[in-house]
Amino acid sequence: MNAPPPGRPLAPPPPSDLAFMSFTSATIPDRTRDGRQWDAIGGSAPDPFAILFVNDKELLRTPVQSNTLQPTWPDKTGANYRLKAGARYRVELWDSNALNNRPICVKNVRDLLEEVGPAPVDIDCDSGAHIQMKVEPAHARWGLGFAYELKTDGAISVTRVLVESPAARAGIHPGDEIVEIQGKKVAPMDEGEPQSLVNANRQVGVSLLLVGADKKEHTVSVKEGVIYPVVDEGIPIE
Repeated sequence: MNAPPPGRPLAPPPPSDLAFMSFTSATIPDRTRDGRQWDAIGGSAPDPFAILFVNDKELLRTPVQSNTLQPTWPDKTGANYRLKAGARYRVELWDSNALNNRPICVKNVRDLLEEVGPAPVDIDCDSGAHIQMKVEPAHARWGLGFAYELKTDGAISVTRVLVESPAARAGIHPGDEIVEIQGKKVAPMDEGEPQSLVNANRQVGVSLLLVGADKKEHTVSVKEGVIYPVVDEGIPIE
């Protein structure tokens, strides 16, 4: 997969229930609410990390960034997350401590689906801390969105189909057997020929004859296009 071609419109557009989210930064007061230093060991500033909970289940967590009042979590990752309208959202900011983590902020926030857009979401905490998040339309990749393997008997089986991809939209499913590629039977093909045929035709459309779980044959044409990887599919998008 690659980044979408510059200037190419994203069609279809991002699903309305899919949002790219990451914590971008926070600003923390130089002392706790009762006037104490955050840390007595290893520096006076806290070692903050942030967590997003949805319906009381952890969805997103940053790494710990040591000894800072303005974390940006440079090692963080962002991803596309499927969200449900009306869910309960809570953001927590903590100071990592060897014995007990200490809360800096615990804040219930409004439905993040209503916050999707280009502007960062700013969360004000009672402690005086501020947390910033990206909550943007789902980020895209470009490709076909399926994987396959050549079996020892010469058959080709689809092993993976990304949910928001051209392959899924064309009707390809995991477990489908590929019988023909571009009208050529796969059984006598050399090892690299299936990949060559797919790559040579991906921009104009790859014709596949498939046998599904119901043992029925069906033909699809799949052309590379926009993919919106979901977090648990493990596709890096930043």
